Amino acid sequence: MSTNSLIEYISKKIKDYKSNQIIFTKIKLIDWLCKRNSTTLEEMKNELLNGKNLVHVVKQEVVYLNQKEERFQCYFVYSKTKGRCYILKFEEVIKVITVFPLGRTTLKRYTRKFK
Repeated sequence: MSTNSLIEYISKKIKDYKSNQIIFTKIKLIDWLCKRNSTTLEEMKNELLNGKNLVHVVKQEVVYLNQKEERFQCYFVYSKTKGRCYILKFEEVIKVITVFPLGRTTLKRYTRKFK
């Protein structure tokens, strides 16, 4: 699948879910996750549901507990210096595996991949 079709696919898939159907798997580290990304859980959930700044998606095939999983690495970019990457798994809920911030240097490197 091309990047644009993956973005459309993820956008359509996310629209089927509501805010209470987004689960963060690192629940014990949720405070650290929010602090590292300088945001709150609600803001991250709204950002996912909105999908406005989604610029790139990478599909991943991962073996976890001896089962194959399909995960999506979603890049949300707000400016040339700020962005965020979500690793998502779709089931009856959206599982957010992890979230990490993207800085200026990382975004500069990834911008070449996005094109």
